[in-house]
Amino acid sequence: MSRIKRVLTVTVGAAACVALAQAPANAVGSWHIADASNGRGTGAFNSGDNNKFRIADTKADGYGMVLRIKFPGRSEITTCDDRNGANNGFEYCRISNIPHNSEVQIKACAKDFSGKLPGWIDCSYWIKDYTS
Repeated sequence: MSRIKRVLTVTVGAAACVALAQAPANAVGSWHIADASNGRGTGAFNSGDNNKFRIADTKADGYGMVLRIKFPGRSEITTCDDRNGANNGFEYCRISNIPHNSEVQIKACAKDFSGKLPGWIDCSYWIKDYTS
């Protein structure tokens, strides 16, 4: 009887190891969301994938959407843009060489890329997150 228990324990343990080895790594992380005012759009940073950002224009109003991205110690603001019209999904951007355990701040804003309308309107607040 103890031999059967031991064989069963080893078999179940081996099956669990195989199942875990075949499962995809969970690198989804969590998206930290910045929503622009008046339903214009939304942007996000994925803390589990340290260099992945996204932005979406959700209102057909002549404006595009911009995710403004700040890193501590840098004076410039990096952007991720959605200029191709409203309600057609997210635009994804990657920024290389972001150090681990660094602060990241994002802000979603509507912007007129033609220059005919005032820019940087209906911005969200700055959302602070940290890379993993």
